[in-house]
Order: sequence, then structure tokens, then C-alpha cells
Amino acid sequence: MLTLYQKLLQTVLMQVRPNVFAAWIKARLGVKRLPLSTRHGTFWIDPVSLLGVALSRQGVHEEGMVRTLHQFLSEGSSFVDLGANEGYFTIIGARLCGVAGRVLAIEPQQRLLPVIEENLRLNQSLGVALRNVAVGAEAGMAVMHLTASTNTGASGFERRSRLSLPTQEVTMLTLEQVLDQEGIAQVDLIKVDIEGFEYEALLGSPQVFERHRIKAIALELHPTLLAGRGKRAEDITEMLERCGYTLTATFGNAVWLAPAQ
Repeated sequence: MLTLYQKLLQTVLMQVRPNVFAAWIKARLGVKRLPLSTRHGTFWIDPVSLLGVALSRQGVHEEGMVRTLHQFLSEGSSFVDLGANEGYFTIIGARLCGVAGRVLAIEPQQRLLPVIEENLRLNQSLGVALRNVAVGAEAGMAVMHLTASTNTGASGFERRSRLSLPTQEVTMLTLEQVLDQEGIAQVDLIKVDIEGFEYEALLGSPQVFERHRIKAIALELHPTLLAGRGKRAEDITEMLERCGYTLTATFGNAVWLAPAQ
């Protein structure tokens, strides 16, 4: 639970614009992360961030996605969290999959690795595989633009702000390469939320979907971001349809299901 001072800082700083200025003030005031217990686990939160606000005020982040994980994952399942951010859904997925399951968290932001690792430790989710790579159309290197710490989930490979933001070079692999390297033959559920780069991540490994290696895809499409790059969201959905996937809506999320085996 947050102190009154922390709640006040949270309320005031989350309204400051631009976000980079709020992050600068936060750093100057010495705002630190702290463990917060919720019904879905204990998380090392930054109280002045979108995730920190959600967990400290509602006790849950994106409840619809949490319910989707509960629908598709159970003891022994395999789960891939593509765009793990701070590992919130990774932790929930690990609890559902249990010791007999497989969980892979993929997050390219190096600054978030200690956060994910601490969340894994706090929840004793030590069997989770963590890969600090990006997933794209081909193997190589890419430059990632890092947004303010109030919303690290908005970081991506396109510069969307006129402000000067820090960057990070990251290793890029295809989805098929990552799955093969981790020895994951089939995935029960993959959560994809990578700020418009879902275009390269999914279309770059069509064989994964042609062979139905992934049973269910909880896909966050970003049509506006894609259009800004001259990409069509329909290219992704049409590819999935050609591979036999069907679209369902579960708890407000778009989930694509492979044909029944």
C-alpha cells in the first residue's frame, strides 16, 4: 500500500506533461520502486507509472487480458509474453502454467530486465525463460526509442515524439528463431503487444502460423501506428485467415484461434 505522500506524488506527477518532464521530476524527488501485493502476485512497481497506478488503485492491470490468460492457460500449458514490459502478464501466466508448463518472456528494453527479474524472484517464478531481444522480420540489430518511465510500454522502433528521447540498440530475431532456440515446439497462448511492430513480428514468420505452432494469439493491433508507417493492419489479419485462424473476442481482447487439431 502506498503512503499518503506517494499517493499525492502519483496523482500530481501523472498529470504533468510532457511525460519526460514528469519522469525528470520523479527522479529528482527520489521516487523509488516498491513491492506491492495484489491477488495476482507481488510486483516491484514504480508508483508514478501507468502500471503502478493501475495496480495500486485497482489491484489489477488490464483485467480483460488477465481473464484471457485464465481462459487459455492451465497446468502444463506453454505461454509466450511478447512485449513483456515489466513482466506482469508473465507472472500471471507462470502461475497458471505451473511447474510443468513453459513460459517465455520477450522484452527488448534492457532497463526493464532488473524489474522483470525482481518480479520473478518475488513470485518464485524462477523457471521462466527471459529473452532480451526484439522480434521482427529478420535477424539483425535495431534501434529502439525509449519513452519516459511513466509509460515504458510505449517504447518502440519508430520515433513518435519531437522531443529527444534516449535510444537503445537491440538484437532482433524472428519469432521462429526465438521459439526454435528455446525448444518450444508449440505454444498454447502468445500475448502480442509491441506498439505497431506486430507487423514485422508476425509476418516475418508465416511458417509458424502455417504449421499452427501457436494455438491462440491474443493480439493487440495498432492500426494508427501501422498506418503512420505505411503498413496495413489487414495484412496481418489476412495472413492469419489464410493460415486458418479465426477471430474471437474474449473479455474485450482480439484472440485468433488455430483450427482444432
